[in-house]
Amino acid sequence: MAIASNTTIPSKIDRAEIMRAAHRYARTYAGRDWSYAKLLSWGLRAAWKAAKSSQTKREARASSIRAELEVLKFKSLRYDTVARQQMLEAELHQIAA
Repeated sequence: MAIASNTTIPSKIDRAEIMRAAHRYARTYAGRDWSYAKLLSWGLRAAWKAAKSSQTKREARASSIRAELEVLKFKSLRYDTVARQQMLEAELHQIAA
């Protein structure tokens, strides 16, 4: 079975980082109506898309921080998100500088 040449994976992509990003995604949305396997699948899809795009690591981290800040808005009041939000905003400000 031959693989088409347009489906090869560039050597510069860090597959371990893609898996870590997918697991972070799945853990972020855990506890909802979806299974962990489905969340991991979506996380992998998003991580591969980001890895294949031309974003630098700083741009990718900044966009993931923005996404995590967006998710924090919808956390239950049961969780104290203020400290996490301040930490993420400080890191985003540091990246932007």
